[in-house]
Amino acid sequence: MRLIFLMPALIFFADAPAMADPSTEGFRKLNALEIRRAFAGRTFSDDVHFSFWYAPDGRVEGTGMGVKVTNRWRTDRDELCVTDANGESCYGVWKKGGAVKLIIGDQDISLDGDLH
Repeated sequence: MRLIFLMPALIFFADAPAMADPSTEGFRKLNALEIRRAFAGRTFSDDVHFSFWYAPDGRVEGTGMGVKVTNRWRTDRDELCVTDANGESCYGVWKKGGAVKLIIGDQDISLDGDLH
C-alpha cells in the first residue's frame, strides 16, 4: 500500500504494514479532551524541520521546512485534525511526557516532536 501522509507543509511517503504499538515505548493515546488540553496554546516542534503553534481558537501558525504555515486545527473522535491547503488530515495522538507521536490510523509512520 502507498500512503501519502500530510502534515502542514510536510509530506511523507511510505510502503507500510501496521505500526508497532506506541504503548510498548511508554506512549499513551490521548482522547479529544486530552488532545485539546495538550495542544491549545502550545508549540509542537521537532526543533529542526517544523514548529507549529496551536492557538486555543483553532489556528495553527508556524513554519514547516522553512515555509510559513497558517492552518486550522480541531479535535474529532479522539483525533487531532489539521486543515491545510490540501484538505483535512486527522491523527491519533500518542504522548509520553513532552514527546508526541501523530499517527494516521495504524500506519507504520509517525510525525514525532515535542510540545513546548
